[in-house]
Amino acid sequence: MDVSTLTWPAETRFPTRQVHLDFHTSPFIPGVASEFDPEDFARTMEDARVDSVTVFARCHHGMCYYPSKVATVHPHLGGRDLLGEMIEALHRRGIRCPVYTTVAWDEDVARRHPEWRMMHQDGTFARSSNADPTRKAHPGGWHYNDFTHPEYQDFLEAHTRELCERYDVDGIFYDIVFYPPNAHHSAASLDFRRKRGFQANDCDTFQRFQSAAQAEFASKFARILRGLSPAASVFFNSNFDLYIDGIGGRARAANCSHVEIESLPSGFWGYFHFPRLARGAGRWSKPWLGMTGRFQKMWGDFGGIKPQPALEFECFRSQALGGANSIGDQLPPRGKLDAAAYKLIGAVYTQCEEAEPFYSESVPVEQVGVLTANHADANPDSSGRSDEGVIQMLEESHYDATLLDEHEDLQRFSLLILPDETVVSPRLAERLKAFYEAGGKLILSHKAGRDRNGVFALDFLKLSFTPESDLFPTYWRTRPEFCASLSQSDRVVYNQGSNIVPGESQQVLVDRVLPYFRRTDLTFSSHFQTPPVKEPCANPAVIAGDRWVYFADPIFREYREVGNIAVRDVWRLCMERLIGPPAFGHQLPTTILVYPRRRANDLLLTLLHYVPLRKSLELDVLEERMSFADERLLVRGASSAVLFPSGEALPKDAAGAFILPSRKGRLLVTLPGYFNS
Repeated sequence: MDVSTLTWPAETRFPTRQVHLDFHTSPFIPGVASEFDPEDFARTMEDARVDSVTVFARCHHGMCYYPSKVATVHPHLGGRDLLGEMIEALHRRGIRCPVYTTVAWDEDVARRHPEWRMMHQDGTFARSSNADPTRKAHPGGWHYNDFTHPEYQDFLEAHTRELCERYDVDGIFYDIVFYPPNAHHSAASLDFRRKRGFQANDCDTFQRFQSAAQAEFASKFARILRGLSPAASVFFNSNFDLYIDGIGGRARAANCSHVEIESLPSGFWGYFHFPRLARGAGRWSKPWLGMTGRFQKMWGDFGGIKPQPALEFECFRSQALGGANSIGDQLPPRGKLDAAAYKLIGAVYTQCEEAEPFYSESVPVEQVGVLTANHADANPDSSGRSDEGVIQMLEESHYDATLLDEHEDLQRFSLLILPDETVVSPRLAERLKAFYEAGGKLILSHKAGRDRNGVFALDFLKLSFTPESDLFPTYWRTRPEFCASLSQSDRVVYNQGSNIVPGESQQVLVDRVLPYFRRTDLTFSSHFQTPPVKEPCANPAVIAGDRWVYFADPIFREYREVGNIAVRDVWRLCMERLIGPPAFGHQLPTTILVYPRRRANDLLLTLLHYVPLRKSLELDVLEERMSFADERLLVRGASSAVLFPSGEALPKDAAGAFILPSRKGRLLVTLPGYFNS
């Protein structure tokens, strides 16, 4: 059976309102499922408008919650078949229930089979110290098991076969299909690497090894599952970051029936992680779910419930981008669902269900393509900030965008952005040249456009560079003929940039002004960076040519890291210079997000007005819906607009903009026949 381009089962409706139900329950906890009532459990899900529940077979502790003959059963389950009871009760109410199991994290397996563990080069076992790598280590953390090990794969296959033989399995969610950095030195990993040529120990080789290991594992287990249960869905959970050459999530997705984008914004991912992945993997022509959580913070945050506006924003945003929703929860050990959590989930899912007809059979309205800055040799924090920064700018400025790798069709976009450090292969260079020669427009920043050796690869742009200066932070001095208001003062740019030499027929938009000297412990001035000298240097900050603009500084990472509004405003002027103002939502506040979609000849606009605030030291908090009162929605060429579901027509002002009502949170607007004009 060929599963190289696995699809969602044709006879099965794709779920739109899912709960991902964790149950990572220590063997030291007694009374497991002692309060579990299957009918109450299923009724609670139904009342919360849930149409799919990912139920648990085996957890990160390695405990099974059914009478397994393959893996260890939780010692305090008391002989119950908790998994079977959940499946039967949910199926009686027509609720789908794919089954969860774990791959790399299994404490019981790691304890019983240390020879199956992942290993670092120094011979130490790999272990997760904290779900958030930026925080201090927990006293306990998950050991990693190596899923290239043949015997561990045999164990997982026997476990999969047992599940399919015992139950009517709707699908399987295989979790934690990844390696921590450079933990590929076990005997099994070394053997895998030798056979496939991944023997170097650099970052690039590690990422390519991991991608190959994930793809082979996914291919094997997708075949096994489809052979046992042809109608079952299958998903292999790991990071779905894009890489410019298509490794990683792109390679693994071929053996997934769908995509689930795990992104809990109140955790370490933050609110700008999800749109990056949704605008990438969410546009791979596979059905997808955005997975958030009901928790105040992260997975396993018992007693933590986020405000309803926060969950609304997270679920409404997924719908607006073309996805469905999955809300993460964790069943308490005794087996009774948290009533307040399901009151919250039901309040949000009721609104999602009501909006489903609005989005039915719609497609995105794409305008701008972003070629990811991420590549196998990149620092993922740095490249991720570049991708997040450019998408943040685009969303605030109301341009719709798709995050791309080099395998995408480029010609469907009017403008392409290469942010900060996008690596260009010879194949991509030729495709970019063809795009440009066909009339396409380009924005590049910093080191984007260079090949893997650091040589600028887009010779048709005729850009010339000199060695980088170590004098930074530097300053931007905007030329008044480009923007009078921004030219009134020099504006600091904190990150080190490249040095560009302007060529003939290239226009300088922004000059670069150097500091007197770089701050050191011996030479410094004032409290922070050294002030600028009087005259600009020979290497400008921003130059423009025919249908392109180049920024010498990593402006997208700069914006994500420090919110430098000056660089965003110059970039926005360059966008308008190249493709004009945004077609939908020009001059709306940056806090109002506009998501366009098309159904036949109708334009569908989702407007969201929620503002996460950093009102605590650890996380962003969102607890208020913001108003649209008296804001103006400008849509070029639109004659009428009506609200969904009421059909109420929006009035226009004298300038032809639609006057938005005094509602809060979300507006769904249909512009009938817009594409006829």
